[in-house]
Amino acid sequence: MPTAIRETPGATRAKRAKRLVGRRAGRIPRAAVEPDFSARERLLDTAGRLMSDRHSIDVSLSEIAGHSGLNSALVKYYFGNKNGLLLALVEREAVAALQGFKELLRQDLPPTEKLRRHIAGIINNFFRTPYLNRLLHSLLDDRHSRSARQVNRIFVQPLMELQRELLAEGMQTGEFKPVDPLLFYVSVLGACDHLFNARYAVRSMAGTGDIDDGIRERYIAHVCDVFIHGLRNLPPPPTRFAGRAVKRSGR
Repeated sequence: MPTAIRETPGATRAKRAKRLVGRRAGRIPRAAVEPDFSARERLLDTAGRLMSDRHSIDVSLSEIAGHSGLNSALVKYYFGNKNGLLLALVEREAVAALQGFKELLRQDLPPTEKLRRHIAGIINNFFRTPYLNRLLHSLLDDRHSRSARQVNRIFVQPLMELQRELLAEGMQTGEFKPVDPLLFYVSVLGACDHLFNARYAVRSMAGTGDIDDGIRERYIAHVCDVFIHGLRNLPPPPTRFAGRAVKRSGR
């Protein structure tokens, strides 16, 4: 007949100590909390709003919890740590942006118009979430870290693939000249973001309180003009020899 196995006093004390350490660390056992996706989203929304308001990605977990009205232990419960929260925020924004780009590529539009809308979409996203590109750079800073690999997987590589598809379509129709997709990615993202990274210089030179809709629309038109004209597949200019031949034949 089987008998119950009793724990030794030492094992019992070890379990109690482990539970006590968990409580002191502010951890919430997963079995004790039912999933509340509204709380998770509220934490993400609060982190994004704080970074937007401060034009900085330097926010603490206690500030995020305090402004959201939620227990700071919920950050650890849902995301593990601050880095996990920031990754989740990037992933949420990346999924929405990439889905919009995929839908744009499926539309029956000339590649030049798709490029115009793609650039406008990037600038509009940075206008709505001005912290996003700085947050991406911060997470990508250590290319060997888990965060960098995750951002590269969920955002950088998919975006570059979609841009490569757009460029290939433009070259196939004869609208775009050949261009390096990597350099295109770097230059487009940098141009679209720099307006918001240089907001203090823009405010000083433009004499405005902040970057408003008017400046945003003008910047969209400017960046589109630069890239569309830069990628346009123009016929090669006449050579000097051809010009001389035409001149001689007219004599």
